[in-house]
Amino acid sequence: MGERPLLIFVSDLHLTDSLHGNAVSKEAQFKRFWERIAVVKGQRPAELCVVGDLFDLVRSPSWFDGRHRPYHGANQNGVVKQVETIVDETIKREQGFFDALKAKISSGELVFHYIAGNHDRLLLTAPVAQQRIANALGLAKLVLHKEMEFRDHGVLAYHGNAGDAINASPDGESTIGDAIGSELILRFPTKLRALVGADHPGIEEIDDIDDVRPVYAVPAWVRQQSAIRPELFKPIRQVWSEVVDEFLANDFVSRWLKTQHKTFSLDLGKKLRLLLELSRNRVIQHGSDERMTQLYRFIQHGFDGKMAALAATELSRRRGLRYVVNGHSHFPSMQPLGRIGDRPAAYFNTGTWRAVHQIGHDLGGRPSFLPYDAMSYLVFFPTDDKLERDYEWWTGAMVSRK
Repeated sequence: MGERPLLIFVSDLHLTDSLHGNAVSKEAQFKRFWERIAVVKGQRPAELCVVGDLFDLVRSPSWFDGRHRPYHGANQNGVVKQVETIVDETIKREQGFFDALKAKISSGELVFHYIAGNHDRLLLTAPVAQQRIANALGLAKLVLHKEMEFRDHGVLAYHGNAGDAINASPDGESTIGDAIGSELILRFPTKLRALVGADHPGIEEIDDIDDVRPVYAVPAWVRQQSAIRPELFKPIRQVWSEVVDEFLANDFVSRWLKTQHKTFSLDLGKKLRLLLELSRNRVIQHGSDERMTQLYRFIQHGFDGKMAALAATELSRRRGLRYVVNGHSHFPSMQPLGRIGDRPAAYFNTGTWRAVHQIGHDLGGRPSFLPYDAMSYLVFFPTDDKLERDYEWWTGAMVSRK
């Protein structure tokens, strides 16, 4: 192993042009983060690798200003132009964060790497937007990677959506996750405001739908909102039912459901349709919630471990590596993968730097949610670290009193 620098991994900041953000700004998060990094950086520049979804180009309400959607062809001129607009507005909105990052890059204290995720994959076909990001960071050019190997640290890094059937995009094509983000998660609060008024008390909290994780828990979250906000019970149910109907009738969604069809099997398309149908059931509320809970457990059981299993497969194919780092799920994780030679191998999920509404199950068996602001990062230390550390994995959550 050569003389290695401090290497840091973060992911899933999901910078947006208009949706609400964390209680703590990204600029303040970065300042807090850098105070720790500066102490252990050493003399060499630290290296920061963003493992996908620095930008969220899918969940921008501005898509509804025109006829194009994020799940349309990435090379379409209208899609590319919209990506440019979203990037411009996001940089303007998060100017303090980009200025702070640019200062560290320009001073030579930090080297920046960027791996594309599923929410910022549209950057790959938008060279003008890439250059505007490069300018915001003080770089001559922005290089977007699909994966990276850091041989001195024994690390393979990629975003992680390959292990998620809803968002897997091996060839960079659109996914059903893009349509869910646009036609369900974005459209729901937009239509609800149109019905009850943008100044309705508490309506801004409906935007929290964008923070629900995992994404397939959105229908349960909508049902919960209709139960805890009695004055919005009927409007929420009405709008959600309309949005579900429109989603299922969408041409892109219809084609995807057909590709998933398996006779005599509860395929992914059937699971998604069943969750949506149960979420708008107005008659057997308690029974529907129990069925939804059972279905969530079934889906989660199939999803848990897929990323770690994929990581183990990748390490078996690549000599000289023993760590895999990815993001995507927004849930930080560290899992052992056995031993490679005489040393342990591990899988890491770098979590997120944004708000999360995490699904759980209450004492009655119904889905419930815990909201918190998250911040996680993984650090591999330089060769001359005084404490002889290999790596540290940091994860934290802040829960508001409100």
